[in-house]
Amino acid sequence: MKNKRWFIFILLAALLLVSCGGGGKETGAGGGSVDSSGHVTLDFWYALGGDAGTAIEDLVSSFNASQSDITIVATYQGDYTTAMAKIYSAIAGETVPNVVQVGGAPLLGSSGFIIPITDFTAGDSSFDLSLIRSAFLEYNTAGGTLWSIPFNNSVPVLYYNKDLFTAAGLDPEAPPKNLDELLTAAQALTSSPDASGRPTQWGLNTRDDTHWFLSTMILENGGKIVSEDESQMLYNSPEGVAMLQLWSDWVNTYKIMPANQHKESLTDFLAGKLGMLIGSTSVVSSIQSQATFSLGTAMFPAVGTNRQVPLGGGSLAIFKNDDTRITAASWEFVKFMISRESSLFLTIHTGYIPIYADALEWPEIQTLITDNPSRKAAIDSLPFAVSIPVFSALGNSDLALRNAIQQVELGAASPQQALDDAKSSVDHAIQTQFQVNP
Repeated sequence: MKNKRWFIFILLAALLLVSCGGGGKETGAGGGSVDSSGHVTLDFWYALGGDAGTAIEDLVSSFNASQSDITIVATYQGDYTTAMAKIYSAIAGETVPNVVQVGGAPLLGSSGFIIPITDFTAGDSSFDLSLIRSAFLEYNTAGGTLWSIPFNNSVPVLYYNKDLFTAAGLDPEAPPKNLDELLTAAQALTSSPDASGRPTQWGLNTRDDTHWFLSTMILENGGKIVSEDESQMLYNSPEGVAMLQLWSDWVNTYKIMPANQHKESLTDFLAGKLGMLIGSTSVVSSIQSQATFSLGTAMFPAVGTNRQVPLGGGSLAIFKNDDTRITAASWEFVKFMISRESSLFLTIHTGYIPIYADALEWPEIQTLITDNPSRKAAIDSLPFAVSIPVFSALGNSDLALRNAIQQVELGAASPQQALDDAKSSVDHAIQTQFQVNP
């Protein structure tokens, strides 16, 4: 039986990219090699640049230096979208690496080329999956199988300019806790329109992952993204429509947020032209290093008292290989990358959050948020982290939600119509592109 989605992915990858190299390995299908002395060399592809990419390279170097049996050759493959296209191209040519770090990793499970993580943990008494926070495991599960393991995860948070808060008569140490307070603060931070009719300073904007932020609001309002059986989208419910209506009001009624300006939001924030910015915890270090003002962070504003923050970020997956020495070595490398020490290293050097359930109790984490209060919002969000189900049409759904938001911001559709259209397009994709044929 073949999944239509699988053929679509392979076709797109083949059209976009040439097959990656790596054939001719003496160990059989898959990347990596084993020399005559038994030394294993593994191919590791990753999809993080900037500070996070440097952190990955440092971890790889540490692993290589920690032992003499395995050497990791790490290669940056571009952002998540580019890296995933290269992965599917490599799968089509059967020239896959051994380990990948990428967003959407659990969806690789349907390819038949990766190994469920539980195949490794079931026989390894040195590793306890129960130590990882459950939402992070759910984020790596598709079709009931744990296909990948959490590595670099983030949640949405609120960044704000403390200097602008003070100038607007707001308490810079009391950021908005809920969406009502967010609106009040944004109104105070938005300047009067200039001759062009536009404010010279906006109160609120979001990064361009708008689907992620609207999904957060829908979940906090008691709505759902997808049905339990993953056969249809549910975000056109009253709970979902109410949140997109509020989003529309921010733009079109209260005029605290510019329409369709999310790609420019970070530039505006760093330039002091934006009071509050909703974005990922993953960029906190970058924002902090560039800000010329006093930076504040807060947890994503709740709907009333309900707080849920869906996870984002990437994971590690292990590809099948004919040589069990290579897959065993791949697991040893993955264990190192997700160890307590590595998780802590990644958290300290980036904005990603630790994956372990007891991380809030780690002395190093408490020191981090004491010494750098801008990191506190991400850590405080850990108990509220949830996972949006990883289902076949998740990418379609994200795009449909972004389109719905854009339509509403530009006044081209009502929130109900925009979400109805989004649901219709994704439901159609589930029924036609992603069904398994008998």
